[in-house]
Amino acid sequence: MKKLIIYFSLFTFCFAGCKKIISIDTENADPQIVIEGKINDQLIDQQIKISKTIGYTEVNVFPKVSGASVTVTDNKGNSYVFKEGTTPGTYINRMKGVPGVTYSLKVTAEGQTYTASSKMPNVVKMDSIGVIKNFFFGRERKTAAVFLKDPVNETNFYHFNLYVNDVLSERFYVNNDRLTNGNDLRIQLFFKPPTNDHDSDELNSNDKIRIEMECIDSNIFDYWYALSQQSNRGPNQGTTPANPTSNISNQALGYFSANTYQVISATVK
Repeated sequence: MKKLIIYFSLFTFCFAGCKKIISIDTENADPQIVIEGKINDQLIDQQIKISKTIGYTEVNVFPKVSGASVTVTDNKGNSYVFKEGTTPGTYINRMKGVPGVTYSLKVTAEGQTYTASSKMPNVVKMDSIGVIKNFFFGRERKTAAVFLKDPVNETNFYHFNLYVNDVLSERFYVNNDRLTNGNDLRIQLFFKPPTNDHDSDELNSNDKIRIEMECIDSNIFDYWYALSQQSNRGPNQGTTPANPTSNISNQALGYFSANTYQVISATVK
């Protein structure tokens, strides 16, 4: 158990600052199961990863959960058993998802059962990627961008990953077509290097950029959107930190997503 001492200075009309000491109990919470799974429309080793949360005072290494039973079924009557691979806590099945099909996950781990479902949306083609030149206070800044045509007759949700020189940006990029249905979209992705990386957050000539695009369902959009609102904010900005809403039952953390997948690479000029 760890105690934090916080001092509050109290000022009144009559008294000059007296101090009050408050003790806050930061005892570690019980570990929770975290399930992270994706089924996409590529013929690959699809993965379901299972781990546990750690306490406030523990080393930042998340325990992997081995020995789980992991099965994915679809609304066409197919069943896929995921087997634990050489990496503990990672369960694998080589398969290809199909747009329009709903996939259901069932995980039994440490005596508890967790379920989730996700419908794979239709493919929306990522037409191209490029670099946009913006000017901030008279200074040019290059920004990666995705170009696509949003379909008119359906609601669409998008999730992106940006890599610069094979380094994954720490920002979460999500978009929907609530205000842009049927439009030609130009979505800018501002790069943010890892927290402990001293590289610049700007794009430079000859940088290699790679953008992954996923068409996701509404539940997964809500998950990524919540993370995007909580991260990369300055002081007094954003929302109060909390676990994003999961589509997995039994109070598990994480998500299960059936999504399409595309990737395009380019070089900054």
